[in-house]
Amino acid sequence: MKRRDISIYIGMALTGSLGVMRNSNAQSWVIDDAETEIMPVYVMTHTDGQDFTFVRADFWFPQTKKSVKLSSVGVITVNGIELKGERDSMGTYSYVGNIPVTEGILTFKLVRNQNKTMEHSFKLPALDILDYPKSYTPHETIKVPLKYAVPAVDTIIFNMRIQTPQNVLNLNSKIRSDYLEFSPIIKVPLPVGTFEARIYKQERTPLKDISDASKIGWGVASNGRNFKIEILDTKP
Repeated sequence: MKRRDISIYIGMALTGSLGVMRNSNAQSWVIDDAETEIMPVYVMTHTDGQDFTFVRADFWFPQTKKSVKLSSVGVITVNGIELKGERDSMGTYSYVGNIPVTEGILTFKLVRNQNKTMEHSFKLPALDILDYPKSYTPHETIKVPLKYAVPAVDTIIFNMRIQTPQNVLNLNSKIRSDYLEFSPIIKVPLPVGTFEARIYKQERTPLKDISDASKIGWGVASNGRNFKIEILDTKP
């Protein structure tokens, strides 16, 4: 899978569902029968400085393209903490919570009934960024040093964004062993001044790679940091 493709794939996961399933049958959902093959989608998002990690779990019956609500005996927990079920405007059921973990392992335990359970564990990725950029010259490439060399694989991505009152500048990265190169996806007008920026790292794990109980589904763990950056004046 190409880097651009996996970025789109992960983006769909972060919205809490598969876009193709939403579009096919947006209002359709069923109660879990504990028999049909289920596809979990787990999302974990931590921001440096917060004392928790936001987690979200969605479940699908892929053959029928339906969102799944757990039955009265079903439960999903992370590190022993039960997630709260909610239904969004698109008719999708999700299970969410803030887990008091800032690093280390997050373990999702899905109980469909007393005889059918599954567990999946994920490690929050470390950002491993040596220094954050203090200024930006539109629309040049930004080089960000890493503490350690990072493999350039499709399951690991870094992204960056700069938030201004008028626009959001999104930048994709290329991993160059021990540093990152961030380049703007689309060049947008940027004002001069100091604004909020964020760099985050995502690691995607297919569940089949970590569990014999799951042939489908995945987890996406993300770690990010917010910081200030000065946009420089490029006028002569």
